[in-house]
Amino acid sequence: MADEPKDSGVSFAPFFDRCKLPASVKHDCDTFVRNRYSEPARPTPFQGYCSYTVFVGDEIVVQFRPLAHKLDISIANAACKTFGPLAPETEFLGELGSTGLYVFSMRRVPGVSLADLRAETKTSQARSQREQIVRDFAHLQATSWGHTISQGDVREKRMVGSSLRWRMELMAKNLPSRFRSIARSVLTDLSEIEALPWTLSHGDFLPSNIMVDPESGKLLGLLDWAEAEYLPFGVGMYGLQELLGEDKDGHFVYYPEAKHLRNFFWAELLSKVPELSRNARCVALIRKAQILGIFLWHGIAFDDGKLDRTVQEGRDDAEIERLDAFLLSRSGIRPRKLRGFRSFTDSPVSFIRGLFFGKACC
Repeated sequence: MADEPKDSGVSFAPFFDRCKLPASVKHDCDTFVRNRYSEPARPTPFQGYCSYTVFVGDEIVVQFRPLAHKLDISIANAACKTFGPLAPETEFLGELGSTGLYVFSMRRVPGVSLADLRAETKTSQARSQREQIVRDFAHLQATSWGHTISQGDVREKRMVGSSLRWRMELMAKNLPSRFRSIARSVLTDLSEIEALPWTLSHGDFLPSNIMVDPESGKLLGLLDWAEAEYLPFGVGMYGLQELLGEDKDGHFVYYPEAKHLRNFFWAELLSKVPELSRNARCVALIRKAQILGIFLWHGIAFDDGKLDRTVQEGRDDAEIERLDAFLLSRSGIRPRKLRGFRSFTDSPVSFIRGLFFGKACC
């Protein structure tokens, strides 16, 4: 039997409480699974925020989700078409009576979560595993580049893609003052960013959703595509930051080799998509799109999926800390010197200013 996952999560009780459902609904969920499948079923030992999840045998996962966090089967299918086995095949099984919960089954992704790998990895293995996952993340982005579509071909823009300008205007006005000039700079170039090819972006790139080989660190799959949607290429690269460091004692800390890993990512991406290395303007816009992604995922408060206000100091300090780390830290936005590209100053703040105001190219 496959190892049970140990990634961080919350117990199922708060999920039903958040959905304002009586405790008996958990029994209804379990009964639904038992009546449908002959294999042994058991709740996963750690539950996510947006669903109640049950393992069925060794190959199947069943999830119960409220309307606000319902999976979009068309997006799930697009993820499988784009990324192959990295995205689990998903099937909609219907609604659970009058509970308001929607039921889905999916293939169980092998491996362990990146969160677990970090907790259990021996120091001697850590660097090679980190390099492996960064390499695979670059290949993930290259794969998405091979499946881009134009903005006009996006059939239906979802919550984030349909409101990019509104969200950036909100952040340029309401984020703590040290972030506003960067947000305004992204806003200035937003039309050009939106003119980039659009691609499917995973909307919750967190260590607990990243499944890897426990020995090598190789990427085996991504869980929870509920927030995935089509966005300009580069926006999904916000997730690179989560691979350059991790939380230590409640604070995000970059790895000693973070600069090397960032350089390694861009080298791998450009080797897989060589046409980008010949188009400095396009790469510059992609880098700006990456910063847009950082703002979208850490500058807007989740609020149980509402996503309608900016983060605030004293209320959303974990996200504020990530904005500080990802946008203003010396180990944050500082890409490598690429052949044919101008070098950068040591200050990431200077880099961002140069990138946005024409004093640096990518």
